Amino acid sequence: MTTLRKSLYGLFFVAVAAVAVWAFLELFVRTGVSQMGRIRAAASAGALLLLFATFESIRRTQLKERYALLWVIPSLAILFLAFFPGVLDFVRRFFGMEYGSIMAGVAFLALMFAVFAICRTLSKNENNIARIAQRVALLEERLREAEGRRGESGRPSP
Repeated sequence: MTTLRKSLYGLFFVAVAAVAVWAFLELFVRTGVSQMGRIRAAASAGALLLLFATFESIRRTQLKERYALLWVIPSLAILFLAFFPGVLDFVRRFFGMEYGSIMAGVAFLALMFAVFAICRTLSKNENNIARIAQRVALLEERLREAEGRRGESGRPSP
């Protein structure tokens, strides 16, 4: 499958998902569901969409399992909070915040955790790349020296 085809498939998937979420939320608005109910529905739909995309990426070997956990755990936490809103009542009373603000805060903290974990991995990989580049440079220098000695004597050096 070409890169363009994969990109179009991904774009199509996102568009279909967005229309489905919009239709789902529109149904909630028309039936008179409260604002908290609509926020819970949107959070649930977004978390389920993210879970589906994560598992699909694992299946296609585009995402490793250890990185998938960075998306699965926050998605499950958001689903849990959406299905059991009583858990957030203490936070709502303590901080005087609305339910939507709390859910946005939870999502933000989850994403910040994921970004932090990815940055740690990126930094570790950059250090490994620098170390490997140094070793390659040393090995290339040794190879040039060995080839130089070989050229001077006309035979391979031990």
